[in-house]
Formats: sequence, C-alpha cells, structure tokens
Amino acid sequence: MHKPLIPAIVILIAASLQAPAWSIAHGPETARELRKQRAQKNLDSNRRNLDRLARDADLPAVDEVLHDEYIRLINYLSDPAREGRVPGSQGIEDAAVFIEQELGKIGLVPAFDLTEISVDDVEIITANSSYRQPMPMGTSKSATTQTLLVNDVELDAGVDFSPLAYSGSTTASGEVVFAGYAIVSGQDSYMGFGPNEDLDGKIALCLKFEPMDEEGNSLWKDGRWSHHSRLTYKISALERRGASAVLIVSPESANDPTAGILDTIDSTSPPPSMGRLNQGGPKFDIPVISISPAAAQQILDSGNTGQTLDELIAKANKEGVVESIGDVAVEMEVGIELTKTYTDNVAGILRGKGELADEFVVIGAHYDHIGYGHFGSRTGAKGKLHPGADDNASGTSGVILAAQQLTEQYAMMNESDNARSILFLLFTAEESGLNGSKFYVDNPITEIANHEIMLNMDMIGRLELDPLEIGGLKSSKQLMSLISDPLERSGIVYDTKTSVGEGRSDHASFDAQKVPNLFFFTGLHDDYHSPSDTVELIDTAGAVRIATVVSEIALNAATTREPFIHRRDPNAPGPKEEQADDQPTIRIGIIPVDTSDGGFSVQRVFDDTSASNAGLQSGDLVTHWDGDAISSVESWSPVLLEHKPGDIVALTVVRGDETLKIDMTLKGIE
Repeated sequence: MHKPLIPAIVILIAASLQAPAWSIAHGPETARELRKQRAQKNLDSNRRNLDRLARDADLPAVDEVLHDEYIRLINYLSDPAREGRVPGSQGIEDAAVFIEQELGKIGLVPAFDLTEISVDDVEIITANSSYRQPMPMGTSKSATTQTLLVNDVELDAGVDFSPLAYSGSTTASGEVVFAGYAIVSGQDSYMGFGPNEDLDGKIALCLKFEPMDEEGNSLWKDGRWSHHSRLTYKISALERRGASAVLIVSPESANDPTAGILDTIDSTSPPPSMGRLNQGGPKFDIPVISISPAAAQQILDSGNTGQTLDELIAKANKEGVVESIGDVAVEMEVGIELTKTYTDNVAGILRGKGELADEFVVIGAHYDHIGYGHFGSRTGAKGKLHPGADDNASGTSGVILAAQQLTEQYAMMNESDNARSILFLLFTAEESGLNGSKFYVDNPITEIANHEIMLNMDMIGRLELDPLEIGGLKSSKQLMSLISDPLERSGIVYDTKTSVGEGRSDHASFDAQKVPNLFFFTGLHDDYHSPSDTVELIDTAGAVRIATVVSEIALNAATTREPFIHRRDPNAPGPKEEQADDQPTIRIGIIPVDTSDGGFSVQRVFDDTSASNAGLQSGDLVTHWDGDAISSVESWSPVLLEHKPGDIVALTVVRGDETLKIDMTLKGIE
C-alpha cells in the first residue's frame, strides 16, 4: 500500500489578460463565466498533475525509456488521423499496420499460419505466416451513383447532399412537398399528416429531429430527442403514403451536435458486427437523401413560394404540415453498392522454451474504438471524433510495451529453462460486442485447452490516485497468489473488485471457454466513449507501471510448471455443486454502473444481446428487476445465477423523464 502522499505547494500566478473581441459581442458576464471555466479547468489540471507527482514520488521510479516508448505508442494510436479506429475505416487499418510493424520490430513470430478458413460460408484466404487474423464484419455500403438536380442545376455531392444507407438504388423526379417533421402523431395531439394524406409520386422534403422550442430543444422530451425523431420512422411514414423520394434537412437551430450537418451512408449504417448479425440495416425502395439547409433553401427559392426554411421550421414546430413547394423540378439518382468487409485481429508470439513451449499465456487488449461516434457514443456526439485514448489505445500500448519487456527477459533465459509461449493478441471489434475475441476463441492458433491464462488490459490510462481494478480472480483459485508479489513490489494500490462487474471486456470470451483470466482496468470516467477521451488526460507513468506489473505476472504464469485450472473445469478443486452453480448461464449485454440513488445506470449496450433485443439504451437507469428494487450492481449480480436462458424478466427503466416497463428475454452465454 502507499505511504501518505507527500505535501505539495501550488503557487498560482495571476496574469491580467486583455478581453478578447468576442467578450464585447457576448457581454461581460459571458466573458467572465468563460474565463472562470478556463481557470477552473487549469486548476483541476494542475491538481491532477501534482497528485501524479506526489503519487510517483512515493513509488519505484518509472524507467524513462519505457515511459518515452509508451508515449510514442499511445500518441500514434490516439492521433486524430486514426479516425477513432472504428472497424472498416482507414484509421483502424493504419493502426493494424502500425501494430504488426511494432510486433515485427520486437522480433515476435507472426501468430497466424493459415491457408484458408471458412466462416458462415465465407471463405477467407490469408498468406502463410501473418500477424493478421481476418474476420468478416458484414457489409459496407458506398454510393456508386449520386446526383441531385434542382431546375437542371446539379448540386454538389458531399457538400449539398448525401445519400443515406437506407436509400434504395433508383431514380425519382417530380413535385416537391414540404412534410414538416413527418411524424404520424406525437404529444399534445400533434398530427403530422391528414387522415387520408396522399403523397403518391411526390418528393417529400422533411425535417430531422422533432418539434422544438426557441432554444432548439425538444418540446416532447427533456435533454434529448424522443423516439419520434428516428429517421427510419419518418421515411417509413412517407413511403407508406406514396412518396417517390425523401429529402431530409437538419435544422441549424436544433440544440444537437449534428444540427445543420449532412447525414451520410456511414452515419446511418449499423455498427460493425459479425457478418451474420449485420446485413446492412433497414432499407427502403425509394431514394433517401440528406440535404444541407442551403440546398433546402435553394429548392424553396426555385419554387417561388417566397417562404424561407426557417419559416417552415417554425410552422412545423407548432403543428403538422404538408404543403406544396411550388413549381420546382427536382431529379435524383442514387446507386448503393454492398461490399463484404473484414477487420483483423493482430497477434505475435514470443516462443517459449522447454517442456512448456506448446502452452500459451495470452496478453491482450482491443485496439478498436467507435470512430466518429455513430454508435456507442455516451454523449450522443455523432459525427465528432472519439479518439479513444484510454479506451483502448492505453491498453494496446501496454501490450506492446509488455512484449518489449518480456522479449528481453526471455532472451536472458538459459536453454535449459522451461517457459510457456506468450501470445500478444490485439482484438478488433470489441466495441460492437467482443466480436474480435469471440472470433479468436472460435478460431484459435492451437487448441483452446493450450491457452493457460489470459491477461486483458482495457482502459489502463487513468490510474492517478484511483486503485487499479483487477477482475477475473474468481476464474481460478490460483490467481491471487500469482499476482500478489508483483503488485506488492510495484507499490500500486489495487482493488480486486471492478466497478463494471465481471466479464465486460475481451477476457469474457476466454472465460466462456474456461480459460483462467485477469482484467486490468483503471475505471470509468466522464470522458468514456466521448470526444474528450484524449491523450492529454492519460496518466502515462501509471500506464507504464500497469504494463510492467502485467509483464511480471505474465512471466510468473509462463514459468510456473503447474497448470492453471478454471473454476468451472471438472478438475478444479472444491465441491462440484459449487463449480456448476456459481456462474451465470445468461448474458445481459450491458456495462452497469452504480448510481447514488440506487439502481444502476447503463453505460453501454452490446449488440445482439438480451439488453439490445429488449431495447435498453445507453443512459437508461434500471431500478427494478422482476418487481424487486435494485440497490447496486453488486447486489444485482447474484440474481443472475437464479435465471436460465429463455427466462423473461420485467424491468423498470427510467429514461429521461419517462418510466418504462420493459420485458427482457434472457439469452444464454455463447
């Protein structure tokens, strides 16, 4: 444990600043408030840095070479040029190339020596001896044709308009009608269409979002948009009424990060997932195009109605409206192409020695993230870069650093020594449901029984003064003795309970295969799955300490002759009844976090799980399970042992200002 923190003195020097020009435009009160916010942010940063210095002064020194190396690695992986490392992007491909180059420089052997594999009838050919393990992730969409003409004037694709992933591949032309928010019915008797509204052959121009107040906030839901704002609901309503095409414009006055911004094929595509789960999402037979506010106004001006887009938005905020835009000729053509897509796990092997060389210790982390937040964003900031510095450039960099350290240690071993091989394994598609690690355990480089233990680093970049959380210890009774000495030498304060429960990251895929596992994690924070998860906030020295202690634990695991036995293994010590009954057989598919008022908040929902199928959403507060109040995640977790696949449970969920009753059918652990 730590000794008391050393005292630190902060000397704050106040400097007078000339008020910038915008302070006059926005008023002195606004300027003062912004300066106060900046000052508080700087003070918080100074305190954080002093806390780190105080903590580090009481711990063994961090190797400066390792520290510099870690900074180099995480800077590359979290750089905006990596595009948030979402599967299917150039950014994640660049990250994969970088990782395999790093593994090659260290001298690791490429892990995958396959000629071909077949998954879901998809044949994948790979080169012999590769660091890559390709995994099908469904399909991607691209526009092969995209044209939009207003009175024979061609608009600029990507600037004035963009087809959406829902669009059909076809042409359309005809009269344009303004259809407001295209909401069939909403609160306060709001009706978007007449009882027998007929849009046969017409091109419908509609608004994104839903009726809003003067500040651009929803009139129907506090703090967010209601389900009425879903684009697919609008398009479906218009198509049912005979519309030949749909043009959607995002009002600039909306209080939303995407206000005034074009939606695109990428932003409306479903998140990357396994091929059998992702068939491209909903699709309509008619063209569906997002247009800019300027393009919408161009259409209005061409119709000579004298109305502005803002006037029509104001009208739609009060009541449903469907009216002609006048004599304007609009023509369009959209062609959408589906392409099978793949993403890669990346791995290298440090060859073991002697009798244990055919057994493996796995050190893993996922290197993907959520890109521009079109899925998985905790803050709903779609279209904004989510760098994923802590989640999980921090853990990926830790794996590479561990590979460097362990390679040096193995080089110093004698030929007569015995040591297991170490597989350094970087997973893709974790954010969409642990898909990369699931794919690996289904297609391992050797029998899964030869994988003795898996060590997972996911979000290790915020150690600071918080404890290092270590999960997975329940997976084998041998693990506590394995970690005790390295942690004691490191001086790191640690907790053997994780704030997100067990099984919320890639180690869960190994646990399901009865591979003992450990999970290293420095906790959730306000920047989790948001654009503010940047490298400047990473405790790099703390991450180096964690990577180093994981290396020591891995070395212990690699050189221990005794096999590691999973608690559910028939050979595990202890009563067999206990082994069978102390693990849940169902998976909910969420990351739950305690709240101060009881219940738990849903931080994240994984695809194709009990939770996603029931409609749970990030931000939901779950207060009751089958009528019983939930006091905390810890008190709720044992309840899962009472259920089996196929059970239906009744949840009470608070979502914004609504209290919902949701029935959830429980799926088994795959």
